Amino acid sequence: MVRPLVLLDVDGPLNPWAGTPKPANYRPFDIKVGWRRRLRVWLDPGHGDQLKRLAEETGAELAWASSWLHRANAEIGPRLGLPPLKVVEFHDAHGWKYPAVARYAHERPLVWFDDDFGLHPARREEFVHKRRHLTTALIHVDPGTGISARHLDEAREAFGRNP
Repeated sequence: MVRPLVLLDVDGPLNPWAGTPKPANYRPFDIKVGWRRRLRVWLDPGHGDQLKRLAEETGAELAWASSWLHRANAEIGPRLGLPPLKVVEFHDAHGWKYPAVARYAHERPLVWFDDDFGLHPARREEFVHKRRHLTTALIHVDPGTGISARHLDEAREAFGRNP
């Protein structure tokens, strides 16, 4: 049996950067990004357990699909209580994350939480079309609210509908 994927972007889905004020349950974390510079991210510590539960219930693998790349395992995952996750390496200047996700996911069903599916619409349509025989749920998360119970339910429904 092929193990499905749950792909996670950081900024937007887990760090609601556009929220003013930030949604309830989110806490600020300052992450060192340079010798004297810090970046403030807002995270809901409950997301870790919620995402692990989603993965367990659906038999899915959690993986990062974020510009944070491996730094997500050092800075974001531990603050959410997530174990180290695999990272989709995307360094393709053309087509945003779609080519790398296509290579990584290959023939695996997937749910992908991101706030930027509006980028490269032709690439998005090509990606979805090539995967039309597989569950491919691109779940848009508002960068002002972050992942909610509704998004997690949408993921469960997607995996429950198709192979």
